[in-house]
Amino acid sequence: MRLIPGDEERMLRDSARRLLAGGASWADFAEQGWLALPVPEAFGGLGGAASTVAVLAEEMGRARVVERWVAGAVLPAVLIDALASEAQKARWLPAMAEGTLRVAFAHVERGDGLLSVATRWDGALTGAKAAVFDGDKAGLLLVTAQTPAGLGLFAVAPAGLTPYATVDGGIAADLVLDSTPGEVLGDPAVDASPGLLQALDHANAAACSEAVGAMAALLEATVSYTKERVQFGQPLAKFQALRHRMAEMAVKLEEARASALLAALSLGMEPLERARGVSGARAKIGKLSRSVAQEAIQLHGAMGFSEEMPVGGWFKRLYALENTWGATAFHLQRYGEALRDPALREQGLLRAGADDGGMNLALSKDDLAFRDEVRAFFDATLDADTKRAERLNPSFLAHPPIGLSWLQKLPAGWAAPSWPAEHGGSGWTLTQRYLFDQESERAGEPHFRGASFKMIAPVLMRYGTPAQQARYLPRILNGQDFWAQGYSEPGSGSDLASLSCKAVRDGDSYVVNGSKIWSTHAHHATRMFALVRTDDSGKKQQGISFLLIDMNAPGVSVKPIRSICGTHEFNQTFFDAVRVPASDLVGAEGDGWEIAKYLLEFERGGAFAGGLLRALYARLWRMAEASGLTDDPLFMARFAEIGTDIDANDMLELTAMSAVQAGGNPGAVPSSVMKIERSRIRQAITELGAYSLGPDALRWEPHRPLHDLPVEEELAEDRKVASAVYINARSQSIFGGSNEIQLEIIARVLLG
Repeated sequence: MRLIPGDEERMLRDSARRLLAGGASWADFAEQGWLALPVPEAFGGLGGAASTVAVLAEEMGRARVVERWVAGAVLPAVLIDALASEAQKARWLPAMAEGTLRVAFAHVERGDGLLSVATRWDGALTGAKAAVFDGDKAGLLLVTAQTPAGLGLFAVAPAGLTPYATVDGGIAADLVLDSTPGEVLGDPAVDASPGLLQALDHANAAACSEAVGAMAALLEATVSYTKERVQFGQPLAKFQALRHRMAEMAVKLEEARASALLAALSLGMEPLERARGVSGARAKIGKLSRSVAQEAIQLHGAMGFSEEMPVGGWFKRLYALENTWGATAFHLQRYGEALRDPALREQGLLRAGADDGGMNLALSKDDLAFRDEVRAFFDATLDADTKRAERLNPSFLAHPPIGLSWLQKLPAGWAAPSWPAEHGGSGWTLTQRYLFDQESERAGEPHFRGASFKMIAPVLMRYGTPAQQARYLPRILNGQDFWAQGYSEPGSGSDLASLSCKAVRDGDSYVVNGSKIWSTHAHHATRMFALVRTDDSGKKQQGISFLLIDMNAPGVSVKPIRSICGTHEFNQTFFDAVRVPASDLVGAEGDGWEIAKYLLEFERGGAFAGGLLRALYARLWRMAEASGLTDDPLFMARFAEIGTDIDANDMLELTAMSAVQAGGNPGAVPSSVMKIERSRIRQAITELGAYSLGPDALRWEPHRPLHDLPVEEELAEDRKVASAVYINARSQSIFGGSNEIQLEIIARVLLG
């Protein structure tokens, strides 16, 4: 698997950006070899991979090139390669690669499908076409028509064209065919529909990348403008409301880039997977690009309506792209139909396949064997009662007795997939950890790896003393210690630097007074890691330290906070002159702020969410199917939109993983984007699940835990917990640093 650009892709991107910045013509495209890029090597081309085509298409969109490279070079080359005879390929493809022959595709009619064609061939062509891009410059037209075998593709000499200006500054033409002669490509007795659809998918995938380029340019222009434009005595970029709107633009850009890459990498897959990848990306990017373009206009104010500013040009280019080769609504419907296949709906994006060295989603044989081993273990070991308890749990973490019981059944290292082997963890590769996560969620494993495994353990491994590591890490692994987090206070939520819980050194101990709030499962915990104030004399952050507190120590008390979903998961914890051994200070006094930031990296983005989201999505489908909602177009449209979000999240996670495997760092923006999008997707799934209940949404079961209730049919139990799951999901965008905090993190990177 490789999802980050290599040297060749980066060199192409940089050289294209330099050339296109100064303006470029079709002759320049030929000189650079860009016309040869989509042409097979056997016919004088470069045989460029889809991911390479995507790199160049993105730069075309960024530069807002008027010459339609995708329509005039990529699409015709793929069409001819897929459908023409060898003699026809030899006649046309080399000339296209050299730039001596321009070809235009005449296919679009006023139907509602990607292959809706009324033009007929009965020895000659009769009909009409619209949106023949750059047809006035073409030396050859490729025209689709109905034949006795189905759809056919014909080579036609340019005639009958009526050119017109397009909304984005280009030229297209209407075409009238009146008993026009044409040469059929390939075998006239074979339906050309599969080849046509394949070529259109190639064009749509490249169009997705072109849209990403335009979105990136719009964001850059908007950031630059708001930094320079002064209103009310300061730059617009200083106003938080505007900063967060630009941060939202960046979130949408990251999602769009992930979706466009999936589209490109799906082109070599089977037709249904290709439809999922390409139409899913078109549907999602259509919506995202529209939002980014509209925001750019709004944030430029009145100047956004002036031709003096470039944003209007990108706005119109994105509008044109959204209405080319199938509108957004069509692609959303096509994507939704693909999701009726449970494999595409429920499984992740990685696939068995050879790693050809290019960007790919391939899994090695060893990784596939590992996945099968994990799957077999869960199928054999995860008992029905444990799975039921997790299904009936509306919270984001397992009921502690259930999680601790399951912990005892796991092989050595499996409880801690992300820990290094020297500390008792799995020592698995990132890919293996990703696959383990997918399989554990598919099986319905309890979510017991909370504060103990994912927060305090990494902190101890990095900042703890050898004695602290030797004492606490084994006790986490065997379940002897169960940890709660002590960060927030009644007056210090997202603003942790303002915390006031005090720890005063007294000999070999610290005396702690104060309280912590929102302490998840503190009523079950044996230990708490807490941020405490040890110094008031300097900056607020400098006086914070990190303590490990025994929850059974004298002076510790816990008050329950019942959440609106009916579950007791949160608490307020009080410390009344609690003595904590100085040996339980992590790091030095005053290191707490640095340690806290490190821990938050794990709370916010240190795990994979794709497996969980797909498991929730699969449950949503089962509930909807039982209610007949999967035949409801409105439900399916919303269901499909969420599916495109999950696919984009998967690509964001896999791209971040690929960056780490290559020795890099995903960066602050992708991490915050993933935190934001994971919460939004989970909320959207649970909201649609609650909607599927109909009148049963009014029913409420107050008893907790729900798995104590008598066993019912699985679907009935899923419906029973659905309202509580929906209500609980509102917390997803609050804890771990609210989405507003994440937007500010992104804004700082963008705007300073």
